[in-house]
Amino acid sequence: KLPINHTIMYTLQEVFNQLPNLNLDGFVKSFSLRTSDQMLVVYLSSIIRATLALHNLINNKIELQEEEQKEIIEQRKRDEAAEKAVKDAAAEKEGKEKEDEAKEEGK
Repeated sequence: KLPINHTIMYTLQEVFNQLPNLNLDGFVKSFSLRTSDQMLVVYLSSIIRATLALHNLINNKIELQEEEQKEIIEQRKRDEAAEKAVKDAAAEKEGKEKEDEAKEEGK
């Protein structure tokens, strides 16, 4: 065992005496107010971040729906153009067949 060093004991006692008394009502109230203020800031920032995330999510959903609607409209236009081309080709073929029949009857 080592002998007790009184210089170290006195220094430790001075250090512990320099610590604030945590049992004072003023200190406890001040500490709790400060902590509450910091927690309020954290809470509000979390709410704002969540609100912004939801806002961005909704905007993204709206943009995707608009893009889908544009694609549907473009697809319908292409389909209508293709149907018209098929009908025109069929009508042209039918017209040529009638012309050929008329020419054959006229011979």
